[in-house]
Amino acid sequence: MEIAKDIFAVGGSGGAVMVFNKIKNPTHSNFKYSKGNDALIGDKWLPWGDNNLYPQEFAVKLDKTGVAIGGLKVLTAVHFGTGFQLYQGVETDEDITFKERLASSFPEINDFFSRCKFNIGIAEIILDFETWGLAFPEYLLSPNGDKVISIRRIKAADVRFAEPDKNGIINSIGVNTDWEDFKEENTAVVPCFNANVPINEIKDYCKQKGILKFTIPVIDTLLAEKTYPSVGWHSSFKNGWVDVVLSLPEYKKAMFTQQLNVKYLIHVADDYFSHVYGFDVWQTFTPEEQQKKRAELVDLVDNELRGNKASGKSIISPFFRDRDTGNEIKGIIIETISQPQSNGDFLLDGSAANYEILTPMGVDPCLINGGAFGGKSLSGSGSDKREAWTILCAKFPIRQIRTLQIFENIKYWNDWDPTLFGKFPNTNLTTLDKNPNGQTKIVN
Repeated sequence: MEIAKDIFAVGGSGGAVMVFNKIKNPTHSNFKYSKGNDALIGDKWLPWGDNNLYPQEFAVKLDKTGVAIGGLKVLTAVHFGTGFQLYQGVETDEDITFKERLASSFPEINDFFSRCKFNIGIAEIILDFETWGLAFPEYLLSPNGDKVISIRRIKAADVRFAEPDKNGIINSIGVNTDWEDFKEENTAVVPCFNANVPINEIKDYCKQKGILKFTIPVIDTLLAEKTYPSVGWHSSFKNGWVDVVLSLPEYKKAMFTQQLNVKYLIHVADDYFSHVYGFDVWQTFTPEEQQKKRAELVDLVDNELRGNKASGKSIISPFFRDRDTGNEIKGIIIETISQPQSNGDFLLDGSAANYEILTPMGVDPCLINGGAFGGKSLSGSGSDKREAWTILCAKFPIRQIRTLQIFENIKYWNDWDPTLFGKFPNTNLTTLDKNPNGQTKIVN
């Protein structure tokens, strides 16, 4: 099949390929690597974002956005469920049943899972997939290429696709932990195949070229994107709602830091001391002694108003008569100063922003906090949480099929029992009257 010059695809030596529009006049021409293997074709890297640093810049904001971190943890937890579990299909004349199987029932599979810590690796790959819509499992082969002997995660944020070859196919990825300070010698090149290429074709190609490790990217569905998927819940980072959330703590912090934080203003008439000590005696005090007496009185009143001991206590504020006019003079006046930083300004804006972050994630707020943002009650009912969790779990099979394909690839490569398949069972929350422990297992 001839591929037009204005499109490209991630693929192998033949078979089905996924084609995308080719980027014209890319801005990444300075990123190059040496061609050390004829299987690794291409001499440039396709930039991820305008400046090739989209994952790194996104992660900086994500680390500061608590509600997005909470939502991402929910997505990852629902995707992974209780972990990867083997199932086996059994066909009879009447029906087809699916039985949960222990990995230990299959020594070769059990040895593989133990050797590469399969569940841990899959959990890390799922985190990448839920964060970036993209993950890179690396398959490691035996010396003769007959078996996949291990699998590990290549950190997605460190990866860039190579520019497609003359046939429009991406054959490799570059792995570099510092794309900002790019150095060619620090970039590892890994062969790359499209998920639509049959495993037997990839196997034959790897044997022919002597390839002992490669990746088959786990990629979310592309819409108008060319290479790197646009993750739906990243929209709140792009349209400014995350900036609203991040600006509120900074604003509140500035208020607390810069505002004069005084709770009481105490007015003391100077004649108070003349009446307490006597006019003639007060006049004999030096200015320093008078100031000391004033400070002692303020400290006394302040101590009486501070803390729990002030609760329910009465404060006596004496009245005096002016010696000349006879008018009443309040000896002590205590005035409470309002605290504007405690009035909840902009909290509703923060609640709206939190909703805008969680909505594209598909995560109900009750799954990460006590209830609705800004609502009168933050208790959150158990039924709301159960239904929200159940609905979210029901949406995930379409995403899990992509990460479960990793096991399918290994199964066909290693000639494992074809009736075996993998699932990510989840916990279905229920009420105690239906189950004493409040949960049952569900398998999508």
